[in-house]
Amino acid sequence: MKKIMILGIGPLSIESTRKFHGGGNRAWHIAKPLLDAGYEVSLICMRITDQTQQEQPDEVCQNRGKLIYYSVDEKKCFAQDQYLRGKIGEHKPDAIIGACDYPAARACLTAGDLPVWADIHGYPMGEAQAKAFHYQEGGYLHHFWNIHRLALLRADRFSVTSERQRMALIGELGAMGRLNQYTFGEELATTIPIAWDPETPFAIRTREKEDPFIVFFSGGYNLWCDEKMLFTALESAMEKDERIRFLSTGGAIEGHDDKTYPCFVDRVERSKYRDRFDLRGWVSREELIECMGRAHLGINVDRNCYETRIGARNRLIEFMARGIPVLTTLGTEISQILFYKGLALTAPVQNAAALANEIILSANHPEKLNHMAEHARKFFEAQYTYEATVKEMKEWCGNPCHSGDFGRPTVLDYRNPFAPESSKGNLFESIRNKIRR
Repeated sequence: MKKIMILGIGPLSIESTRKFHGGGNRAWHIAKPLLDAGYEVSLICMRITDQTQQEQPDEVCQNRGKLIYYSVDEKKCFAQDQYLRGKIGEHKPDAIIGACDYPAARACLTAGDLPVWADIHGYPMGEAQAKAFHYQEGGYLHHFWNIHRLALLRADRFSVTSERQRMALIGELGAMGRLNQYTFGEELATTIPIAWDPETPFAIRTREKEDPFIVFFSGGYNLWCDEKMLFTALESAMEKDERIRFLSTGGAIEGHDDKTYPCFVDRVERSKYRDRFDLRGWVSREELIECMGRAHLGINVDRNCYETRIGARNRLIEFMARGIPVLTTLGTEISQILFYKGLALTAPVQNAAALANEIILSANHPEKLNHMAEHARKFFEAQYTYEATVKEMKEWCGNPCHSGDFGRPTVLDYRNPFAPESSKGNLFESIRNKIRR
C-alpha cells in the first residue's frame, strides 16, 4: 500500500479546540478515507493563529497506527522548506497532497520530483477580492495570487469544492499555460465538495410552536459574511415575533478578518433587543455541540460577491449532518443544490426583509423543519460524507502520477509587453526554477 503525505491546516476536526477552521475539517476529510483504505498517512498541519491558546512546542507528534500526525508552528516549521523536505526524506511518501491553497503551495515548493495533488479548498482569488474590498487594500491580490500560482504551475492534479470553482480553476490553468499539448485529454481537476464525518450524531429538534425559537450561527464571521443583513433580518424578526432568539458561536478570524464580527457585535450592543442575542464567541468543542443541540434553525448569510458564487460553506454541511434545519442566502452552489431539492429555506442575497420573513415562518412550522432536516440528513449520507466524495483522489493515490507537462518548460510567454525592453523577463519561468530547486 502506498505512503501518502498530507500538508494541511490544523487543528483537526477530531481535536478539542476553541477555534476550529474549515481547513481542519478538510485535512481530516482527506486523511480519514485513505487511512480506512489501508494507506500509511503522514499528516503535517500548521496551527492557525490563536492568541487564546497556551503556547505549544514547535512540533507535536502523535502516532496513531497508520497515521503519524504532526501539529506544527506555521513560521518555525511549516513555512520552512528545510523542515518539510526533512519530513519528506524521513517518511519517503509516494505522493503529497496539499489540503487548502497555502499547504498546496508549500507541497509544490518542497516535493521535488514527487507527484503532487493540490486541493484548493475555497476560491482564493474571490477571497482576495473580498479582503481587498474590506480593507481597501489591493496588495491582498498580490499576496493571494503569489501563493495560488505556485500550485497552479506545479501540481499534477487538482481538486476544488464546487463545480463552479472547477471551471474557474480550469480557466486559471489555461492562463498559466497548463492546458497544453502535453495535458490534452487529462482530467486535471475534480470536484471534492465539502463533507462531514458520517458518524456525526443526528438529532431531531423538539419544540412546541409557542416556545422560543433559536436561530443559530456557527464559525467564523468571514469576509463574505453579510453581517449587516444578518443583523437587520434578526432585529426585524424579533420586532415582529417575540419568540425569536439568536445564538452565535465563533467570531473574528484572527489575522485574517478582524472587522466583520466586531461590526456585528457593535450592532447587537446598540439593539433594543440586546437581551435576545446570545453571542458566545469562540467556545470549546463541548459547548459548541451543546449549542448545536439547542438550535432550531441554522443560518448562513453571504455577501453578493464572487467568493459566494464560486465557493462553498462548511457550516451548511455540518447543519445537515446534525439535523439542524438550514436557512441560507441563495448564492453558493451548495445553497442552490439544497434549494432545488427542497432541503433548505432560502432568501435572496441583500434582502433582509425576505430573510426575516423566512425566520418567522420557520418559527411557525416546527414539523416542517424537522421533515426537511430528516431528508437533508439522508442526502448528506448519500452525497457529502468523507468517503462519498474522495473516490477519484483515492484512485490517484493508488497509482500517483505526474501530469503530462511535468518538468517541461512553460508554454506561455509572460514577459510584460508594456515594460521597457531591458526589464522584460519571463516571470513564470523564474517561479518554475524556484520550484525545481
